[in-house]
Amino acid sequence: MKFLFAIALATAHGLLIRLLFGSASGLMEIMSVTFLFFVPSIIGFLTVILMPARKITTGAEAFFTPWLTSLALLVITILLNMEGAICWLMAFPIFAIAAGVGGIVAYWLRKPKSNDPNANNWQKPNTLNVSLVFIVPLLLGSIEGEKALTPKQMVIEKAVVLNAPAADVWQKLISNKQLGQPADETSFAALLGFPKHVSTTLDTLRVGGTRMAYYEKGLYFKETVTKYQPERLLVLRVDANPNATPAAVMDEHILIGGKHLDILEDVYDLRPLPGGRTRLVLSSRFYINTPFNWYAGIWAHYLMTDILEGELNVLAQPAPMTR
Repeated sequence: MKFLFAIALATAHGLLIRLLFGSASGLMEIMSVTFLFFVPSIIGFLTVILMPARKITTGAEAFFTPWLTSLALLVITILLNMEGAICWLMAFPIFAIAAGVGGIVAYWLRKPKSNDPNANNWQKPNTLNVSLVFIVPLLLGSIEGEKALTPKQMVIEKAVVLNAPAADVWQKLISNKQLGQPADETSFAALLGFPKHVSTTLDTLRVGGTRMAYYEKGLYFKETVTKYQPERLLVLRVDANPNATPAAVMDEHILIGGKHLDILEDVYDLRPLPGGRTRLVLSSRFYINTPFNWYAGIWAHYLMTDILEGELNVLAQPAPMTR
């Protein structure tokens, strides 16, 4: 019973901190070192320190038991629409490890320092201790704010060789098209819940021309032609409007065009090959803006690579037959 009580109390603490950070957006950031590293450490610490000593007898138990609290927070925040499944999938490895570290610290403090196995050096928390558990994360979050956010530009490039001359590939690239072929349901982007590309329209092929890329669930991107060479090069500036993206489509923390992620430019480069083939290279320039770009960049790389591969697969599909 005390085991479940410890999990429940630590989970309630995590939910309260999440609500306070969410309600003070701009003052305290969810995408912050404080929230993704320090807060789960506190949650893990509380989980273990509230456990009966006989329940946590090894360092491994102290490390992995807080993962139960982390899982409880994952399920509850998704059910309450406080966080999206995509965000949790990306954040959970860091969150769980940080919680485990907090559990190890609690275990070390509780571990008897004498040879007496019945000794317990941990004193029951008083009002001041409990207050600090709530106040310190909020204080650190307020101090950090957006100061730790660091913009970083990245470029992802994918290529495919098509059994078609450059003229045919170019025509397919600039044509208005409805995408009838189903997307790969096992792709990384699909597993993360990224909407499928359904159609593309181009009003006119000129600098300043507008191409619209429409996706499922009301997601769309406006793309402006900034440079082109017929049958050779097409450069598009991507203008994502986060205010026009339905809330149910993408989590606010990975919203394209939002504070932490934006696609800036797409480039289609066509190179004729012997035998009437064409090498098509699609590159995308985008930026991420987090305090831990070393980690966010890994996820961004895989997600953007998968999206580019999906676009190239569409262009590699044979043209529909006409009567």
